Amino acid sequence: MELVFQEKQVECLNRILCETVLLEQTADIIVPDSLPDIERVVDAFGMLMIRTEECIALSASAAGVVQAGVLYVSEDGSVQQIPAQIPFSVRRDFSSQQESCTLQCRCVLRSVDARALNSRKLLVRVGIACTLTVYAQERVTLYDLPDPAPNLQLKRTQLPLTMPLGLCEKSFVLNEELEFASGKPALERLLKCLCRVQLAEQKLVGDKAVFKGGLLVHALYEDTEGKLSTHEWNVPFSQYAQLEQELDENELLTELSMMSFEVEPDSQTDCRRLLLSANLLAQCTAIGQKKITLIEDAYCTDAQFTPQFDACEMTGILDRQVFRETAAAVNDEPAGSVVDAWMYPEEVSRQRTDGAMLLEQSLNCNVLYYDTEGKLQGSVLRPTLRVETAISDAGNCAVTELNAGEVLCSAGAAGLEVRVPISMTVESSSLHRLNTVKGGQITELPEQTGRRPSVILRRTEREEELWELGKAYRTPIQTIKEANDLQTDVIPADAMLLIPL
Repeated sequence: MELVFQEKQVECLNRILCETVLLEQTADIIVPDSLPDIERVVDAFGMLMIRTEECIALSASAAGVVQAGVLYVSEDGSVQQIPAQIPFSVRRDFSSQQESCTLQCRCVLRSVDARALNSRKLLVRVGIACTLTVYAQERVTLYDLPDPAPNLQLKRTQLPLTMPLGLCEKSFVLNEELEFASGKPALERLLKCLCRVQLAEQKLVGDKAVFKGGLLVHALYEDTEGKLSTHEWNVPFSQYAQLEQELDENELLTELSMMSFEVEPDSQTDCRRLLLSANLLAQCTAIGQKKITLIEDAYCTDAQFTPQFDACEMTGILDRQVFRETAAAVNDEPAGSVVDAWMYPEEVSRQRTDGAMLLEQSLNCNVLYYDTEGKLQGSVLRPTLRVETAISDAGNCAVTELNAGEVLCSAGAAGLEVRVPISMTVESSSLHRLNTVKGGQITELPEQTGRRPSVILRRTEREEELWELGKAYRTPIQTIKEANDLQTDVIPADAMLLIPL
């Protein structure tokens, strides 16, 4: 006789693509006729803007631009700035035939550097890391038998898998007037202005993804006396994005990207304000537990049951760790004083070892400083942070969040030293290959000759599962438990058991 279990559909968000693409884009920049010749390049900087992202026709793509700039010292000793717009695009195909997919895109500016090809021409190079993650709503088929016959024993297992439960996104605009502190000199000429998003709080409230933080705006400018000065502002924000369902008591992971960023001095002669307009995109992922119930095995107490299995795969998040360290680097070039410093994170490198994953996070710190002769110079220091996390053979891990504190840079006769406090969130996941019983064939047992005992006395030689004993002797699990007054499903070694037949 054939026994068929009932099908039940479990909906889940399956990650069908997660790939990081490393790009290197270059641009040749001609010095305008209104500016003097290049004597030496001292700094290069930039900000990455995502313009478009889409997921159509079995492919995911993103495009944007790096708003870059170069500072150079001319032959007369003046500092000049040249802007550059460097576009980029990335696309990856995937094979899943899902009708509706959602793309989450994370693009990071890894490095910016420039060099003079001649006195009137510059080569600017930027490094970009784009991670394209595509989610699809899928249905996984599991099987159940709600009311099995008394002679059919089922081994049910409940797996609490942690996985994405909901996605949403929202774009929002920040408009702000940035006032210089009273102790700061007035601005004569803005040389560069960069920003970094700092997320302070994120949580799920009903069907809303709530996140708060600030936009750290950093400016390097020339004051009215011709000296270089820096200043920073923090522009707070508090926003929420709408989810399709209520997901209270779950975890929220928010990725913030810049879509546009414009800063200009006000029109006053004694300029003490910058006018800021920034457009940000928040992509939110709600993460929580989904309990999956499987029938791992089955047997009959009075017949031969041959189970039929069905296999499925689901990815679950194992844990999330936060590492807090300080990355440091030095060089041996004597320096007088530091003018400015800014950090760009490299893509993390991973190396699997025996039972662990070694992650190495490098930073590119562009430092602008005066040498011992009072000349403006530039240097790139590369501090590195190394962490290790345990991981299984079928597991994987990724850095889901990287927050850097203030870049601390000192100068002296021994050279430059840079220190950056880093908070790194590492998420470990694993692909779970699940086998579940979907039915089977029931046949009669062969006739036994002779008498069958009503009870067996059995001593365990090693730790055994109660299920294996019941299956071996075709005895209900509950019967063995009651006969031996057992409270657990695992029997220790050297235990004497009564097994009724």
